[in-house]
Amino acid sequence: MESQAQECMKRREYFPRGLSQPERGFRFSVDSLLLSCFANPGKGGRVLDLGTGCGVIPIGLYLRNPDKGLRITGLERQPEMLECVRANIETLGLEEVFELTSGDVRDRGTVRPESFDLVLANPPFRESGRGRGCPDGAKQNARFEENGSLGDFVEAASFAVRNRGRVCFVFLAERFADLVREFSMFRLEPKRIRLCHGRAEEPARIVLVEAVKNGKPGLEVEPPLILYPQDKDNTQPSAQALAFCPYLEK
Repeated sequence: MESQAQECMKRREYFPRGLSQPERGFRFSVDSLLLSCFANPGKGGRVLDLGTGCGVIPIGLYLRNPDKGLRITGLERQPEMLECVRANIETLGLEEVFELTSGDVRDRGTVRPESFDLVLANPPFRESGRGRGCPDGAKQNARFEENGSLGDFVEAASFAVRNRGRVCFVFLAERFADLVREFSMFRLEPKRIRLCHGRAEEPARIVLVEAVKNGKPGLEVEPPLILYPQDKDNTQPSAQALAFCPYLEK
């Protein structure tokens, strides 16, 4: 009979397949997987994920960097999501590296100031009152700025990350200017960006951004990431996308 450790390792190989998620409500999508592969933590890094959901972003980050000795904290306010991330941590055998904190990104009492080396966030993409709403409350909260605006997430990231520490966000490309404006307000200097396109001829849908707290100006614009081949009948991820994020194949 296989040991529990062996079973956990097998489950890690199939990530993100089999993750516990709410039966109804918001479920993670491609943007979260892309962020987990875009972020580049340092050895022994203390990582915070704001609004961690089922934990897919920091879990993916850890599994991509198993030898870096990362210490991860996930912050989440929704009880059903907290149950899911607890189950995922246990299933994948990450109890020793993953700490879960119940709280709101707007509450400064949930984490200590400047106590993390890297902060991750996939904030709600849409402003409240704009676009078609979702009848499901959890989906509405995840997609629209109902319980935390973009500014709230950026302020929380700046509060939690150490001086010269890094912050990585995934956000709508069409609202990139809003993100940069908020970063500027909270002393986060964009240092690296990557635009993600569904297909080569289509406008970018999302943008991955890394910023440094109190960093000096100097921005690296990485090559565009094309998620799918030119053939619109082919719905499999492109070779470029799989090289960047192997999780897309699973």
